[in-house]
Formats: sequence, structure tokens, C-alpha cells
Amino acid sequence: MNPQRLNKLAKMLGISAVVFFSVSCKEESAQIGQPAPEIAAFDLQGNKASLSDWQGKTVLINFWSETCGACIAELRTLQQWAEKYPNQVQLIAMNIDGEKADTQAIVTKRQLTLPVFKDQMKITAERYQLVGTPTSFVIDPSGKLIYKFESLLSEKDLQHLFNPTKN
Repeated sequence: MNPQRLNKLAKMLGISAVVFFSVSCKEESAQIGQPAPEIAAFDLQGNKASLSDWQGKTVLINFWSETCGACIAELRTLQQWAEKYPNQVQLIAMNIDGEKADTQAIVTKRQLTLPVFKDQMKITAERYQLVGTPTSFVIDPSGKLIYKFESLLSEKDLQHLFNPTKN
């Protein structure tokens, strides 16, 4: 094969590869009314988490950071609501402080018992287009993203989520 033809073939293969990967590796991003992006996180024991673990349940993902006082206060509030109305909403407390943060120490110090996960590589935060903390997302039992709350959840929002019969 002559060098010109080989060069042309290499260019075609390169273009084909770029097209293939840009189509097959589509980035997931959170959009209300669309399926929720998969989470890329681990619990504090190192087990990988997946939204399919809570399929058929309403899920509340609460993104938080240890340096955010409002986040810590909100986690305590969420824990109280979950204890008062068990099995209504699956809470996921998603820490975004990275792999170097000692999240377990924070959980122990603050006496948190709700499920805590680490977004060590901040992939989940990127998929959910996180701007700041606290930010929460609600996923319905079919896996569709239905609400986004930037800032603290209000008492009214919590009532609607945990005890919808009182609305």
C-alpha cells in the first residue's frame, strides 16, 4: 500500500473513532423530567452504589460538603424526617469533598445514621451539574428526575416529600 493511501486510511479511521466515541460515550447530565443520571459513588465501607439499588422508590440525593454549616444542619433535619417517616423516601447523602476528606469522622462526630456516600472523583456532581451545596435532587420511583432544590429544603418541601398525604 502506498504511503498516501495509508495516510488517507489512517485519517478515515481516526475520524471514525472520534465519531464513534462521541456518540457512544454521551455524557449524562441531569434534566428535570428525564431519567436521572447514574451516580458514581461509594458508601463509607467502599461498596459501589447504583441508583438501581433503590429502583421503585422515591430517592432524595442531597449533595453536601463538610465545610458547609448549612449542609450539616440540613443532614440532621433530613435524618429526623427519615426517622419520623421511614420507608417514604430513600435518602442519599452525597459528600463531594473528595477522596482525601475523612467523611467517616464527620459522620461519627455529627452522629449521622443516614446513608452517606462519597463522590470521590466528583463525577456524580458533574453529571448533576452541581453549582454549590447544599443541593438536592428528587428521583421518582420510575427513575425520572422530578425536582432540583438549590439551597436548603424548606419545611413545606420536606412535608411534601416525606408525608404527601398531609398536603
